[in-house]
Amino acid sequence: MNVGNNAAFTSFEATVIAVYNRGVLDKELLSDLMRPYEGVDIDHGGMEGTLAKDGLDVEEIVIKTFGKTLPARPDLPKNHNDWTPEQEALNDAYQELRAETFFAITDQFGWG
Repeated sequence: MNVGNNAAFTSFEATVIAVYNRGVLDKELLSDLMRPYEGVDIDHGGMEGTLAKDGLDVEEIVIKTFGKTLPARPDLPKNHNDWTPEQEALNDAYQELRAETFFAITDQFGWG
């Protein structure tokens, strides 16, 4: 099993959220922040789950900054143990679409 560079993603996440929270992140700057990770096997397994001031996480920020749209996050109970099978399916579909959209962007920077 190949394990990627989780620490690189953790650093990327912290940087992007800090810049985004200051209101200065645009596609050009985000691209500049993504390029140094080309070919270093950056792995989103290092995602800490930190949220920006507006509640978005790093993947959602990347997607939004690149002008892509996602449906709203499903409105689900906070405790995933309380989810119905239908709610689990709704969450799974959202997470799959979100991952596909995020990876379509990061693949352009050699993160694949």
